[in-house]
Amino acid sequence: MNRFRSILIFPGSIILVFCFCYAAIFAQQPKSVNDKGYKKGILQKIASLIERKYVMAEKAGMYATEFKKKVKAGAYASITHAREFADKVTADLQAITHDKHVSLRMIEASDIGEKAVGALHHPVRLHRLRLKENTGIHKLEWINGHIGYLDLRRFWAIEVARDMIKAAMKFMENADAIIIDVRENGGGSGTHLSSFFLPYPTQLTGWYYRVQNYMEEFWTTDEMEGKPLTDVPLFLLIGKNTFSAAEIFAYDLQARKRAILIGEPTKGGAHSIDLFKIDDRFEINISTSRAINPVTGTNWEGTGVIPDIPGAPEKALATAIELAEKAAKEFSKSKDAKLKLAVDEMQVQLALAEKLFKENDTTAAKTALNSLFQTGARAGLINEFFINVLAYNYYSDKPEPILYAILEKSTELFPNSAKAHETLADAYYNYGKKELAVPYYEKAFELDPGNSNVRKRLKELKDRK
Repeated sequence: MNRFRSILIFPGSIILVFCFCYAAIFAQQPKSVNDKGYKKGILQKIASLIERKYVMAEKAGMYATEFKKKVKAGAYASITHAREFADKVTADLQAITHDKHVSLRMIEASDIGEKAVGALHHPVRLHRLRLKENTGIHKLEWINGHIGYLDLRRFWAIEVARDMIKAAMKFMENADAIIIDVRENGGGSGTHLSSFFLPYPTQLTGWYYRVQNYMEEFWTTDEMEGKPLTDVPLFLLIGKNTFSAAEIFAYDLQARKRAILIGEPTKGGAHSIDLFKIDDRFEINISTSRAINPVTGTNWEGTGVIPDIPGAPEKALATAIELAEKAAKEFSKSKDAKLKLAVDEMQVQLALAEKLFKENDTTAAKTALNSLFQTGARAGLINEFFINVLAYNYYSDKPEPILYAILEKSTELFPNSAKAHETLADAYYNYGKKELAVPYYEKAFELDPGNSNVRKRLKELKDRK
């Protein structure tokens, strides 16, 4: 048996290892379930895979035996259509195992119409699905001026989801409370979203693999750039369609007491699957590993994740908004108090810098100014816009040295910003310090060669020499 493995996302799965399992007995078989011999071979293969691969080794044999009894009793004898056959087998396997991840599926082309039996089939199909789903991000909203809301319909692997997830988190980074809606999230791949809400490093739910007898650990990552959201009040909406990876997300946050879960119990799928190719027409999802949470020592298989606050689906969002409003007010008070302390400290440092510049004690003045920027950075205030607005207060007919010092600080903090260098150069130029302006114009042009205004200004200054 040849075997090719690669990490893929698949609807309703958590982390999917796609396994091409070729069996010579199917190479020349007809592709119709009307053929009794063909059908018998498929059913035998399914029973064998369940017995050898299903994650619960102590139950796998029993499940395979129950399935064989159904086959022997003629449960599939009268079925002549491939899709009906796949649906019936799936329903029976799920009834036997009580595992919603197990399913027999037809191999079909995506809407592009690629060759369904070719190696490109799954990559193309998943690519099309991701585009249609907007990488899982169904809706982003800013509610009542301070609550972030994300409706996430699937978890996609970090390789393709990173930029979209970072953008969504950036959208919500200044929220006083956040609501994430996974009521219609059927699963997917990865635990990267937890890294925004839990400290690094925090151990998350891991996977025990039966065949390898191996426990794989998962932890939050420090690779997700952006403002930490570890203290923002967080609410999750869950429901009967929340499944697989979405359940991991909810379960991890609930176990760490990081979020309040609102809604209905989830679907109850705490297994991860391998996809085994049976022949050119059918493939089967079989659970080959199970989730184990490091806090609870167990998982949610069969029971689902239980909400902290039960509620009907039509009322869940309203309940979450009501609770988020209350939490946001308290969070905002604390946040604003910290900001006020930082601003008070910055005002003292700025007053000292102004005084020292007037006394021509430039070194001490710049030290005070550095302290101001450090305090502001810790408070999340410092960016190019903030610095430019601060500098604006010192433009006059005869500017004070602090103006140049502030703009110089901008070029230090944002060395790759053409605008920062151009702004300082303009200040020197406009106040007659044209020789000092040249190196900053040159740097601005190096960073932004398409800036025609800087190019003209440089030509003018060089022509004067």
